[in-house]
Amino acid sequence: MPNGLLLIDKPEGVRSTDCVARVRRAFGRGTRVGHAGTLDSTASGLLVVLVGAATRLSDYVMRLPKVYRASVRLGAETDTCDRTGEVVFRGDAACADEAALDRILPSFWGMKMQRPPEISALKVNGEPSHRLARSGRGGALPERPVMMESVRRRSALADGCVEIEVVCGRGTYIRSLARDIGARLGCGAHIEALRRLSIGPFLVSEALSFPPDPGVPLRSPREAVAPFHRILLTERAEARLRNGLPVPLREAGRYVPGTVGLAGGLCVEGAGMIGFVDREAGEKDGGEILLRPRANIFVRDEAEGT
Repeated sequence: MPNGLLLIDKPEGVRSTDCVARVRRAFGRGTRVGHAGTLDSTASGLLVVLVGAATRLSDYVMRLPKVYRASVRLGAETDTCDRTGEVVFRGDAACADEAALDRILPSFWGMKMQRPPEISALKVNGEPSHRLARSGRGGALPERPVMMESVRRRSALADGCVEIEVVCGRGTYIRSLARDIGARLGCGAHIEALRRLSIGPFLVSEALSFPPDPGVPLRSPREAVAPFHRILLTERAEARLRNGLPVPLREAGRYVPGTVGLAGGLCVEGAGMIGFVDREAGEKDGGEILLRPRANIFVRDEAEGT
């Protein structure tokens, strides 16, 4: 069975689900295929598509930091927070300048509360928010915490438009950020264009154009776990975890530090498997830390990447 990753440079006007469907047809109807973080149809850039057993890594790949480049149009807020929506507020873009932008952008750094756009795929009582909003049954979505490591200006402000670059965590809406920038400036704003440049170690410059060549080899799932804190397992520890048994941390293997915080997950890697584990105190030996396998641990033969 195929097992691995594809990096796709999704063009504007194509839905993330269309990319997944095209890959699924290429590998056969019975092959599991998913993506690790959707992109709006109006956005372009990197989409990580997971194939086969690698789909179990979806939640973890979505925890990796993402980099976006966005063109923000000042002077109008829209109901979709991008150029496709109806204008709900107009302001004077001339009241904002580069100095004002540079003063407010750092205020978005760090862990912040953000209200998602009503036109989004988020579920409200099991129904997509965009469907509720377009039928008149929607309302403002509740704020939720998001992490933005940096927000900075990347171009001069020209004709009411400026380019920014954002490094952020899971669940961040760049459309909401543009709306909030406009609100902070008092003139309104929305996204003119949006492109995702990277997800963790994966770069859009390495991605395949859409639709991808069905004969292209898959990338190893091991690439997806490289940024996490990892335990390189001994042969004995790997055998126990593959059989669903816990392993004392001190006997598990060699620790390799990662760039993703432990809250993102602790990875274990052996000759024939990768996975993530729960850490818990055992009942004996003074509460020794045990590693317990999660259901997403899977066997990976290096030859399965093609």
